[in-house]
Amino acid sequence: MVREVAAREIRSRGRTRSFRLITAFMVLAAIVGPILLAVWPSGGDDLRKVDIGVAADLDTAIEPLLVTISADQLELTFVPLTGLTDTTTDEALASGELDVVIEADDVTAWNERPDEEIELFVEAALQQVAALQRGASVGLSEDETIDLFQPLVVTKRFVDAPDTSDDDIRRVIALIGLLVAFMLPQVFGQLTLLGVVEEKATRVVEVLLSHIKPRTLLLGKVLGLSALALVQLTVVIAGLVAALLATNRIDIPSSVWRFVPMLAISVIGGLLLYNTVFALLGSLISRQEDASQVVLPVLLPLMAGFFVGQFSALGDPDTLIAKIFTYIPFTSPMLLPVRIARDAIAPWEVALALGILALSIWLLLRMAGRVYQFTLLHSGSAVSWKQAWLFARGSDLSVTPAALPENGSG
Repeated sequence: MVREVAAREIRSRGRTRSFRLITAFMVLAAIVGPILLAVWPSGGDDLRKVDIGVAADLDTAIEPLLVTISADQLELTFVPLTGLTDTTTDEALASGELDVVIEADDVTAWNERPDEEIELFVEAALQQVAALQRGASVGLSEDETIDLFQPLVVTKRFVDAPDTSDDDIRRVIALIGLLVAFMLPQVFGQLTLLGVVEEKATRVVEVLLSHIKPRTLLLGKVLGLSALALVQLTVVIAGLVAALLATNRIDIPSSVWRFVPMLAISVIGGLLLYNTVFALLGSLISRQEDASQVVLPVLLPLMAGFFVGQFSALGDPDTLIAKIFTYIPFTSPMLLPVRIARDAIAPWEVALALGILALSIWLLLRMAGRVYQFTLLHSGSAVSWKQAWLFARGSDLSVTPAALPENGSG
């Protein structure tokens, strides 16, 4: 019966116009986005134009050296200062007609403060001119002088060097995993909650309970909507990866693929956990307007896990708080994808965290099944947390839904 309930949820939710439109929009955005980035003119090929004033008695080698050094970044125009007074030169600098003036082999003039990029190239060229002049003074040719001042390239050897070649892509995948683990339970959890409330309001649940057990209905809903969420996510990711590979916008190292299965399992575990919780919350209320008062306590651990996950994805994933949150069932779905992607967690730690998560899902399903059984037929005001806890413990099984107070507080 669980399979039939899950299939019913997939059909009823998957066929809705809103679900299809959202899925189509997400897939379209995932495919079109990388294509637009690939074909959109970036404007990065336009060289920055720089006007340089050059003193008449300056070494003639400075101009070709500057052109060579800045060839890929600056478009240089040299303005001879022959016949110009210092006042005229200063006015040209102040008005922006000139960006810099090279007055001598060791003197440059600027307006207010030097431009760091231009200053770097100008000083590098002046250093080379000075080196060539010194080499010539001791009888060295230009080539000999250039060889003499070539920088030494030091090769580093590591005994046990970490592989940082794919660190950037790991950070990106960590952030994507965190965002998916954070958003997916909220979107489909809210859908689960509203679906339960809707069935209670329209009395559909009464018909369903005449054929199946409440626990079976709960499990079928959780599995059906979780499967629907994973189908939507898989389609979107497949479109995104295909577009990125087709446009050569990404090169995923082979070492990255090995942790994708564990990352997916942790996201699925979080989805099952929170869908169960939201189904339980839906059984506590009878009106959609009451959803906010029961959802807030569940959103707090989600938000906490998301913020800690952000710092772990971009910074140090091995902090004490990140380790603690990895083993807390309501935050581990956010921290596990991040720490797995950053390769900051041992295999036994992953197994332990997933084991705790799986045990928590099983216990929560059992507890939620009891609460579900006693609250589904309740209408009116929201069932209090105290009453829900009594049902979960099984200590108040003699109470029927009709006996629940109509004016209780949430």
